[in-house]
Amino acid sequence: MPGWSLMKRIVLLLIGFLLWPSAWVWAAEIDDIYAMADQKKFPEAMVRLEAYLQKNPKDAQGRFLKGLILTEQKHPDEAISVFKSLSTDHPNLPEPYNNLAVLYAEKGMYDEAADALKKAIKTHPSYATAQENLGDIYSKMASQAYSKALSLDSQNRAAQTKLDMIRKLFAQQGTDVGETNRPGNVPPPAVASPPAPPPAAPAEASPLPAEEPSQATAASSLKSEVEGSVIQWAKDWSEKNPRGYLDAYSSRFQPPPPFTNRAAWESRRSQIISQAGSIRVTVSDIKVTILNPLRALAVFKQDYWSPTYKDSVKKTLSMVLEDGRWKISRESSGV
Repeated sequence: MPGWSLMKRIVLLLIGFLLWPSAWVWAAEIDDIYAMADQKKFPEAMVRLEAYLQKNPKDAQGRFLKGLILTEQKHPDEAISVFKSLSTDHPNLPEPYNNLAVLYAEKGMYDEAADALKKAIKTHPSYATAQENLGDIYSKMASQAYSKALSLDSQNRAAQTKLDMIRKLFAQQGTDVGETNRPGNVPPPAVASPPAPPPAAPAEASPLPAEEPSQATAASSLKSEVEGSVIQWAKDWSEKNPRGYLDAYSSRFQPPPPFTNRAAWESRRSQIISQAGSIRVTVSDIKVTILNPLRALAVFKQDYWSPTYKDSVKKTLSMVLEDGRWKISRESSGV
């Protein structure tokens, strides 16, 4: 990915976060192509993806992945076209708007970036990430405006004070607005992968040392989210809350034999949970592996107790991000 000097929350989304409607199926073929992209095999992944999209031209996940790969290959205009088309066909999905905001911001198109984020917020008013990202965009725009004011009037103390405040804010976020914000200079856009500035304007240094800690922090946050979902799943199970328990499973989850459909499996699980006199489920030694920002594995020890049955097993849950939550797509148990 490009440097992390722009809104880290948006850049992280660009790697792969997307809220998919629960009716969509995670196709095995797309999963394989995502895995190739995770390994940075972008040309090979694109060849397979183009063949997949020829057979499934309306597949939203395939189109989204195409936008991600084009971004990684530094084809922003083509990526913008893909995400714009996806947003037109699926206007209720907020995440493509976030990715558009990143791409627009990288081109210094802050008005367009702000508009994209407003659309994301309109689809999901409680979408805190987009709200925060919009604040970052406005901060960038304010930084440019205050720098311009100082270039016109170097004695403008109010503008200097406000610019200093924004500079401190960016420093806390791991972004350095840098020397380009001194009076007399209009800074190039302070974005994740800034375009080359005009010859007369000094280029902004990319804060590369901050990249690794930012990625480590993001991975740690994801692991905490996955672990929290596992703990909540066990809690709902223990509290005999069938709805909460079943909601922990992704729409992609395939019920085990002998169940031939999801409805039959859910009915039986609800019956078992409701009829049990009491249930105690505890999880311990949870180890989470982030495969990519859309997928993770959680391995842990599960202890189950009821008046009629008890066991202790090693449980493995394959987790996917869906509807803003980490949900179970597959589960397996062993001694």
